[in-house]
Amino acid sequence: MPPTGSINPAGEIVLECDVDKGEIYVRPVGGPGKPVNLFVSTQHATYTLLLRRSDTPADTIVIRDKTVRLSRVEPGGASAATRTSQHVRSLKGMLVAMSSERAPADIRVEEVNRPIQLWQEAKFALVRQYEGRGLIGERYLLTNVSSQDMVLAEQEFDRERGNVLAISIENHNLRPGESTTVYVIRQGT
Repeated sequence: MPPTGSINPAGEIVLECDVDKGEIYVRPVGGPGKPVNLFVSTQHATYTLLLRRSDTPADTIVIRDKTVRLSRVEPGGASAATRTSQHVRSLKGMLVAMSSERAPADIRVEEVNRPIQLWQEAKFALVRQYEGRGLIGERYLLTNVSSQDMVLAEQEFDRERGNVLAISIENHNLRPGESTTVYVIRQGT
């Protein structure tokens, strides 16, 4: 079956599908600089993609759903899916502790207030660090110091070799002068 094209109601992308090959072709149609958030969902997970127009050759993105392999039962009776759900609960627990003003007794909190050079358009500071439950949490404050609106995506805060497990941003769209909290959770030692 040949690819078929259609435009979404908001007019932000052109979507072409080749059902026989199992491939989808996505092309942003918005103006330059206007990112498009795209969510790809399977039975087991949702993947977030941030698309931006650029004058470069096409990229191929291959998504391998690893959760299907994790669901088999391992020796000893505990399934990988059970361990995965416990891991997700740990991450959620750390995020709740980081977003509240009172952390549980098993999480150590350290006030840091250290500025970090990120982008010229942003003032970025590590406000607080959390440690416990095999995780390290970092709470940042990001302020848009430019004269333009700023659109943020979690992928922009995933540092190489930083053992980043989760990222959460309170407000993805900042007007000039506005601030937001960015939460980063890494694997502890």
